[in-house]
Amino acid sequence: MSKKSLIAAIIAVIAACLLAGCGVENETNETDKKPKGPSTEKSDLNKFYELGEDEVMLMVNARLSESKGLVNNGKKYVPITLASELDSRFYWNDNEKQMFVTNASTRLIFKANENGYLENNDSKTSSAPMVITVKGDVYVCTDILQQYGRMNVSESEEPNRVSLMTAGKQIYRATVKAEEGTIMREGRDETNPIVAELTKGTVLYLAEDLSGNVWSKVMTEDGRWGYVSNLETTTYAYSTVSVPTKGVAYERHGLDGKVCMVWHQVGAEISEADLKAAIKDTKGLNVISPTWFSFADTQGGINSLASESYVKAAHAAGLKVWALADDFAKDVKGLDVLSHTESRENLINNLVSEVTRVGADGINIDFEYITKESAPHFLQFLRELYLACKEKGLTISTDNYYPNQLNAYYRLDEQSEFVDYIIFMGYDEHYSKSKEAGSVASIGFVKGGVETMLKKVPANRLILGVPFFARKWMVSEAHGEDEPVPNEAAGMDTLKKFIKDNGGTTTWLEEIGQNYAEVTVEGKLVKVWLEDAESMKLKLEVMKENDLAGCSAWKLGMESKDIWTLIQSYFSEGE
Repeated sequence: MSKKSLIAAIIAVIAACLLAGCGVENETNETDKKPKGPSTEKSDLNKFYELGEDEVMLMVNARLSESKGLVNNGKKYVPITLASELDSRFYWNDNEKQMFVTNASTRLIFKANENGYLENNDSKTSSAPMVITVKGDVYVCTDILQQYGRMNVSESEEPNRVSLMTAGKQIYRATVKAEEGTIMREGRDETNPIVAELTKGTVLYLAEDLSGNVWSKVMTEDGRWGYVSNLETTTYAYSTVSVPTKGVAYERHGLDGKVCMVWHQVGAEISEADLKAAIKDTKGLNVISPTWFSFADTQGGINSLASESYVKAAHAAGLKVWALADDFAKDVKGLDVLSHTESRENLINNLVSEVTRVGADGINIDFEYITKESAPHFLQFLRELYLACKEKGLTISTDNYYPNQLNAYYRLDEQSEFVDYIIFMGYDEHYSKSKEAGSVASIGFVKGGVETMLKKVPANRLILGVPFFARKWMVSEAHGEDEPVPNEAAGMDTLKKFIKDNGGTTTWLEEIGQNYAEVTVEGKLVKVWLEDAESMKLKLEVMKENDLAGCSAWKLGMESKDIWTLIQSYFSEGE
């Protein structure tokens, strides 16, 4: 063979080998593209659930929580922020590094990182701290959540996890129907590692919104989550979480029938004769609420106008007395009083002591300056006030604004757990600081407030607050664009006389549900949306149609005489 022939042969062999290699590679790629069978690989759950050492995965109402719990002292703990979000009775006081749990019969106090705790001021000991702090964060033991929380708590290991389900929550629920069971996986197809093997009948909760996929993200009752084929489960349907009642029920100290109440603003102790004169024209009234108490200092001291003779005169007239306590003191912030255990206890003791000293029947809490920061302390104050009033058989009522997102922290649902009545102040739609003139309480405002309130408060504990006043709006008087329209509150007869004396006439506004007048005084326009028998009748109809617990009016002395005849007709026997 010549040299040229040898070289050609070598090149041919190399080319053949290269072609053969390419063929092998192409064959391998084609093989890789063929569908794989179901994976039998077991999931590394700690890795899949992204759990570090001593961390606990938390599922809340079938949703994976962004928070993580901890294992400590051989027990599981969840963040106090999460616990109090799910049940506000788990109240953390950062000033004193203590957690309170208060129900209808018991107040528990747990200090962070200590085994000892207080139960109604009696010393107790637990096997481990029920509250711990780790790197500045606060955690509460699941033992306490199980025993006192309005939730179902499920704990499991390998990996460490806790499932929390709150009472009344609606979630989608299904069960495994496949005879041979089914596989929960890390993702939405069979190529993913196995999270768990589920038997027929296993309960599954939908852990994300339905999206029409063949696979759904689900959670088991013991807190495992992953993906399961919808073909192997029953149809998901709404289920309401039920939690067994824990502890004794709250006792109510309300009236046997409807409440017909009026607030009585006083600036000094009122004599028996003065009270008789103030109520001589009333009809149908069965509760009076004098403005007796206010903050005196940040230590829980109070200013009191409580009068035993006032109570005796009211009782003689067939009236219950619910003494009002407000938070209007300019130099004392409610937060400073309510956020400290000692001052909060002093306030409660002082209120209850004064009410019982004069023989009154209840306390009306009119705290109108609660902020988002002070709201948890306010709720704790009401819980503790309940325990103090329960021993004396006193009625508790609270006054609340028109409910909206800006004041949602007042937590009407929580208040209604432990106070006897919630009063909707169905007025101040336009108030003294309003930048536009308008009605104090249009019928739409009243209806909307009641409708929203009833989503949080049972009708038999909701009282409608109505106004005996309206406002004169001096719209022509000079005021800045961002300043309130000059105005003045006045009673019914006063405003009627003002309109008449200035040559005005009224026009009924159907949509507003009030008589309206415009008058000119010394060349300046004044607008008035009147409160009178016609407007009051519409408001009382709202009370009747919704079968509310009654009504309360602000304030005694601003009403026209005919109003009481109207009110009495709504509280007569058989109405």
